Amino acid sequence: MIRDEIYKFFADYIYQNTGMVYAPNEYYRLDTRINDLVRFLSVKDVEEVYQMYKKHITPDMRAILINISTNNETYFFRDVKPFSILTKHILPEILKENPSQIKIWSAASSTGQEIYSILMAIKNTMPADVFLKVQAYASDISTDALSKAKLATYNGLDVQRGLPVALLMKYFEQINPEAWKINSEIQSKVNFFEFNLISGNYPREAYDVIFIRNVLIYQNPENKKVILDKIYTSLKKGGFIVLGTGESLIGIENNFERVSIDGSAVYKK
Repeated sequence: MIRDEIYKFFADYIYQNTGMVYAPNEYYRLDTRINDLVRFLSVKDVEEVYQMYKKHITPDMRAILINISTNNETYFFRDVKPFSILTKHILPEILKENPSQIKIWSAASSTGQEIYSILMAIKNTMPADVFLKVQAYASDISTDALSKAKLATYNGLDVQRGLPVALLMKYFEQINPEAWKINSEIQSKVNFFEFNLISGNYPREAYDVIFIRNVLIYQNPENKKVILDKIYTSLKKGGFIVLGTGESLIGIENNFERVSIDGSAVYKK
């Protein structure tokens, strides 16, 4: 059984470095993560790994902890509707103001399915010249997730979750019986980078669209406001943010305009 002192130590460290909150009544969610540390670092037990981290945290130890503590649950075309809203409503509106270039940022890209879904949706449903105008950016705090995203190679289970067969056939190559790779035209569009949404240095007025789905739900109210204020600064005038299904900015002080599209809410600067 893991002592509360150990839970609190790791919960505090994760919060300080990622903004993710593990309240005392949610400490049980850390069990697997702390036991993963024991396995990855080849130590005897939870007590030993706790003493290691309490004594001195090296950059490698920090990276391991951040990688296992962040939630990388994702799949292609997750929730579907945001991708339709993007191609049918958001991008046509942005192109009226700036017909030459579109910058899209997936701000918690995990293993890459979101940004690749965005690009496939644009490539598959919009005029060819729109895809050429897109500059795609994708970031995550997890270096492990980013490494997989950059490879753009997924197993059979990955491609069966949310990805229409027609798009699998059109935009992927099967490189062996267990692996599918996104074609180079899609893959080469994306600039991946490590980024901490709390402490990162956001460029001013850089992006037309920012996807930040299923991120704010893990943050406390103070951090939600910090992230939203920085994202607002990083959006161009008239730009949009896309949240996860069921997420909203109700109760959070912000400067965004709520826009209802096809029964879903997006937020505009």
